[in-house]
Order: sequence, then structure tokens, then C-alpha cells
Amino acid sequence: MRNFIKYSKFKLRDRPGSCTPVGPSFKHATTRSVILAGTEVVFKVPRHDPSPYGETPQIRMRKSYSLNAARPINWNVQPSQSWCHTEIFFRQWSFCGPWFTGYMGRTSCYLEVVELAEANPRLNFMHPKALEAASLSYLTANYGHEVIDRDSGEMNYIAPLNWSVVTQLDIPAVQFDSESTAGSADPERHVFIPISKLHIAHFSFNTVQNASGTREEVDKQVDPAPFKELVDNIVGSIQVTLSPEAQADWDEIKKNNPDAKVSETCAPLKWPADVDKDGLTILEYDPKRYA
Repeated sequence: MRNFIKYSKFKLRDRPGSCTPVGPSFKHATTRSVILAGTEVVFKVPRHDPSPYGETPQIRMRKSYSLNAARPINWNVQPSQSWCHTEIFFRQWSFCGPWFTGYMGRTSCYLEVVELAEANPRLNFMHPKALEAASLSYLTANYGHEVIDRDSGEMNYIAPLNWSVVTQLDIPAVQFDSESTAGSADPERHVFIPISKLHIAHFSFNTVQNASGTREEVDKQVDPAPFKELVDNIVGSIQVTLSPEAQADWDEIKKNNPDAKVSETCAPLKWPADVDKDGLTILEYDPKRYA
């Protein structure tokens, strides 16, 4: 029986106590390619298949971007306004339970290019340590200020988790997870890849399982393995061909710093925290700093 019949979004039966949902087949994924400031980024993704609860429109990727029109990130997301971004791509995929038990969750892929609002001429994101510092500071700028309760200072997110190097690439690249500290966690995978001395490609994969309770309770109801497998497959398909300028930068870095590499492990950051206007300096949390 075909999966689109057996695993349908239509809910005609009560959901089971636990299930392993089925999402898109990665073997039918198509290759997407984009030129970003002269660097080519290639990856594979299935076709857009959004949640049945209000369709989220996909962002259709053009063939190339000059990256000259980066915009500040929404103030509510990033109070420091220290980074800008160019939105490149977005798709979402539904996962369903068997025999008309319906929608069981979703995973999405979002690609943006990020850069400092005020460029630092002494910084080159092709350097592994600069990339590492930028990825942690960027996520802190977006998530570190989120608190459950201002009086207690209890953080709303935790990151990085499951830190690792993206091994199939010949340039420095890192991936890790962030999670909400409340409820079902809603894990999100982040992948940071330098594409020039000033720009970083940031992939984020957000997963929501259609169940309630703690992370452990949600995972018992809706198996997280199929969601993770899709994300792993997409990340594993990423390939990068640097522009001549970026390749020259990377060659020079390797020549002068042959042992330079992204850290193999990284402990979770101490959040809540703010980021300075320079986009890189992580500061002690102050709810009034950017009020």
C-alpha cells in the first residue's frame, strides 16, 4: 500500500498511544543550488508539504544573490540589532501516523545568510575560530535574551546541544541543536557555514511533534527518529564550492594556521545573556539593556 494512502493527513481514527510517523521520502528529494556572493551552495530537499493547520508559504530560492540588500532582524527576535540577514529558502514537511490517524508533526528547513550590522575589518568568518564565535554569538543575540520569568532569570532556551563538525565539507562548518526549556522542547538544528569573509550561511531545521507533555512524554507518543533522519539527510547532502576570493582566504588561513579548526565539543552557553552591538561580545543579561 502506498504511503500517501496509509499515512494521510486526514484524521478518521483516534491517534494511537505511540507511533512512528512517516514523512517525505528523501530518495525523491531534488537538488537545489544557489550562488551566494560568488560561493555555490548545493543541497537536497523533498518538495514542500506544509502542515494542514494553516499553510506556511515556502520561500522560493533564486539562482543567485549578491547579498547587498541584507535587512536587520526583527527587534522582537534580536533586540541588539547587531546582525543582518538575507532570507534565501524555506520549506516545511508534514509527518503523519498510520491508517488515517492524521498529522503527527512537522519539520522545516530555513536558509538565510547572516552578516554583522557593522562589519569588523579584523574578522574573517573563513577562520574556524571566527566562525565558531560568530555562530554562538548570533544564536545568543536571537535566543539568549528569552526568559520564562524576568524575576527568576530562568532561560527559555538552551544551546548548543549535540555540537559537531559538518565532516563532508572541506571548509570549517558546525552544527548543533537548540531547545526550549519548557514543554516539549521543539528542537531546532542549526548549521553554520562560512561563504565569504563577511557572510555565513545559516540553515535551521525546526521540528514540532504533535503531542503534549514533557520532552520524554512527547517522544513516547511521537517517535522523533523520522524527523531527525530527514534533517540528517538534508545536512549530509550540503556541498559548498567557494568563490575564488573566499577560497583564497581559506587557503591563506590554512597556510598560516595549519592546526586551526572548529572545536569538536562545546558546552551549553550560560543564558540568559545579551550580545553587544558589535554582534560578537556576549554580555551578562540585562532586561533594560535594549528596552
